[in-house]
Amino acid sequence: MKCALWVKQIITCLVVVASLAGVAWADPTGTADVLQILNGLTTKDIGGDEQRVFRTIDPITFEATYYDPLPGCGGVPPSFVQLFVFTLEGELKFAFEADSEEFEPGSKYRLLFLDLFAGELPIGSHKVAFLARSCDNTISTVSDFMMIRVVAP
Repeated sequence: MKCALWVKQIITCLVVVASLAGVAWADPTGTADVLQILNGLTTKDIGGDEQRVFRTIDPITFEATYYDPLPGCGGVPPSFVQLFVFTLEGELKFAFEADSEEFEPGSKYRLLFLDLFAGELPIGSHKVAFLARSCDNTISTVSDFMMIRVVAP
């Protein structure tokens, strides 16, 4: 489990470094050449530090890296992006419209994101996941689920 987290952090760092350095992205190959959310879902506080527990007065930034291999989708946003919030038992509680932003012009990689105040979610534990639909609205992909907790201040 800790190794998987370590690998995700390395991938995130490489994505950021490559985008800042202007390196051209190499498309995933083989079975990876499909619509996907690459580095899973992260949640951050206002300072940009990753965390999983938020007070009701805290802002939360949800982020994930999205890849759309379809021809003509480079530089084009997904047809829609949503963040789903479930109870731990799997009951859908909320669906929020999220946004996306390309890493560089024409890139097939995009940052999916949504900013909320933790107070928009009820106190307790929740499972969250992004859903993104390809730019041509034909294929969907879902991120891994992540658990967050909202507590009283």
